[in-house]
Amino acid sequence: MTEKRLDRLLALACAGCVSLGLLALPPFAAAKVKRKAATFNQCVSAAVGIPDGPSAGSTAANPAAYISVPVTVPRFRGRAQSGVVTAFGSAGVRISHTDDGDLALFLVSPGGRVAALATYRDQSTNRDPDTGDPSPSGDGYGSGPGSCSGSLVEFGDAFGPSITTPGNTGLDRPITGSFRPEQPLAAFIGGPARGFWTLIVQDVQARDIGTINAVSLSFTYSYRAKKRKRGRR
Repeated sequence: MTEKRLDRLLALACAGCVSLGLLALPPFAAAKVKRKAATFNQCVSAAVGIPDGPSAGSTAANPAAYISVPVTVPRFRGRAQSGVVTAFGSAGVRISHTDDGDLALFLVSPGGRVAALATYRDQSTNRDPDTGDPSPSGDGYGSGPGSCSGSLVEFGDAFGPSITTPGNTGLDRPITGSFRPEQPLAAFIGGPARGFWTLIVQDVQARDIGTINAVSLSFTYSYRAKKRKRGRR
C-alpha cells in the first residue's frame, strides 16, 4: 500500500468516526435566534393647528391635521427590523377645540392599519330651552396644560365606557377620562412596531378651530435578538 493511499484511508476513517460521534470534539458556540419583548410608552407634545372645516353645503374636502410619533426597534445583525406588536395598551390625545362634534380622530400604524378613536362626538346631553336642539358640545379632549403635562383622554380596549356613550361631557366642557375607542386597537396586533404612528384629526364643520397638543402611545412588541448558546463538550 502506498503512503498516499494510506493517508486517504486514514482521512476517510477519521471522517467516519466523527459522523458516529466516536471522537471527542472541543466545545463550540452556536448562534441562536430568540425573540425579546419590549414596551413603547411615550407622549409627544405638539402645537399642530387643525384647519377649519368647510362651510355647510360645500363640496370641498374636509381638512385634516396630523402628528406622527416615531418608534424605533433594536437592529438585528446590523439590519433594521420592524418588530411585531403583541399587545396595545392605549392611545392618548390632548386636543384644544371649540366643538368636539366637528372632529374625527384616527390612529394609523406604520403598516397602514387604521383605527377610529372617536368621530363627531357631540357628547353634551343638554338641550336648547327654546328649540330643543342639542346644546354645543364639549370643548376639546383632555384638560390642563396643552401638552403632555396636561391630562390626556386615553383610549384603550380594556377601558370601561365607550366613547360613543352619550353624556361624556357637559355643556362647553372638554371630554375627559378613559374610553374604549370606536374601533378596537387590537387591530394593530401582529403588525409592525417600527416606523411612524400617526394621529389624524379631521374637521368637518366650519367656524370652530383648534390644536393638537399632545399624543401618547403605549404598546408592547417583540423583536429578534441573537443569543449565544454553549455547545456539547
